[in-house]
Amino acid sequence: MRAVVAALNDAWHAPQHSTPTEKRLAQFTQYLPEAIIRKAVARTVRGRALDPNLARYVKTEGLARQAVSHYEQADGRVGYPAIIIGAPNGGVAYLAALMGAAFLPAYFLLSFADHTDPDDVATYQEHGSELINTILTTNPDLLAVNHYDPIHDRFLVEEVNHVRLKLLALPEAYRQFIERHLAPGGTVFYVDNSYQWPQYRIGNRHMFQVGGLGGFSARDYLKGSETIDAWLAAQKIEHRKGWALPGYDLVETSESEWGSLPQFREAVKYFVDASGYQFRAINGAHPEDFSALAYTAYLWESRLHERRPNGILVECFSQINPTAALRADLLPLWMPFNTQDSLDYFTRMSPYMPKNLPVGISLLANFTKTPDLPPALAWKEVGEKIGPVHWIGVHPKRYPMDIPAIFDYVPELQQWVQEHPGREPRPHLSPEELLEMMKYLNHHGSRLFTYLLNSADDEDEDQPLVDEAPLMDIYDMTE
Repeated sequence: MRAVVAALNDAWHAPQHSTPTEKRLAQFTQYLPEAIIRKAVARTVRGRALDPNLARYVKTEGLARQAVSHYEQADGRVGYPAIIIGAPNGGVAYLAALMGAAFLPAYFLLSFADHTDPDDVATYQEHGSELINTILTTNPDLLAVNHYDPIHDRFLVEEVNHVRLKLLALPEAYRQFIERHLAPGGTVFYVDNSYQWPQYRIGNRHMFQVGGLGGFSARDYLKGSETIDAWLAAQKIEHRKGWALPGYDLVETSESEWGSLPQFREAVKYFVDASGYQFRAINGAHPEDFSALAYTAYLWESRLHERRPNGILVECFSQINPTAALRADLLPLWMPFNTQDSLDYFTRMSPYMPKNLPVGISLLANFTKTPDLPPALAWKEVGEKIGPVHWIGVHPKRYPMDIPAIFDYVPELQQWVQEHPGREPRPHLSPEELLEMMKYLNHHGSRLFTYLLNSADDEDEDQPLVDEAPLMDIYDMTE
């Protein structure tokens, strides 16, 4: 959401807030052993976590008001042509920025300070339940998911307890924002991500999720695997056989981080219909689907307004800066994470990208060498099939133990954009144009890319004639 606000204001989004002192100290960490780097990062995480005593002050309306307050920074914007509501991800952020639309998230993540053994799932759940029971008692319009990932978030779960709060009803602050800021006849797009993951049902409106999106299945997390056990053994960790939580029912439901709740969708639709606005749901089965849709929208807009793309921007997880794509005529491809499955997605999408364009790659430095983490050079190999690769922020030899990457990401992206300026101003894609594109995509599938990648004045025979669909046939405009 903050990335969207920045783009609407033609400003840069800094995923991590930092002080000048932290930036200077970060440069020295590249010479330190990995164990010390992890301790430094853990100390920072611990210092920025929420005091557990604050749980009793959490209120749905307070969270919603905090969200809409960010749009006070978007000077001069009164009537948005569209407002997007739903499960947040980078693809949605890029889509909202291209449309000049506001985005309102369907849930909020609170990370409370809680130092525990990263393999002690029972204690993590017990501490999370104390926080969640306090929150849900006074907020009947929330569902809480206690999210525990001892692989990808290993250094995090040792220091904080993640509580994700999902909206079941439309907050009054959201209602007022729509009424005040959506242009007459405007459209509310609901991001309906059906991605699921097994969760333990702890209580009414209280779920517990082990693991998440990446190179391992839910069964791998709960039962263990040879790969995971070998990884733990290599780190001299005694834990084996997964992180199951006995005593609770396991149910298939909307994934904590990416999935949408049907109950909230109905609440949004009811309000939009009653208010006389247009309601459209953008459906997808995986966060990658929304990334692919956003990429297609930027390619479509370039053809629609006769703008030649200047490059490909590959960003990852919280590394999101639509401002760069808008200023430099870039085609963005957002990766849900830095794991093998996201690299596979990048590989699948690469045939649908114009060739011989510079490719800027920004990977998330997450300070954990997980078994499903490809080396930086594997990403470079895919990128070089498109064009010359430029690293943005991350240093491939230090990755993922790369603290300076946190601070270098935005300055290096700004420099890259300055060296590859686009035509200004870049036109926005209207809701009607997006719906038209989605209609063509649903009807023609991958054949649409043959048209988009081979313009009438382009005699480059290296452009592909696409005949294989990149799993993009699930989008619709359901009302």
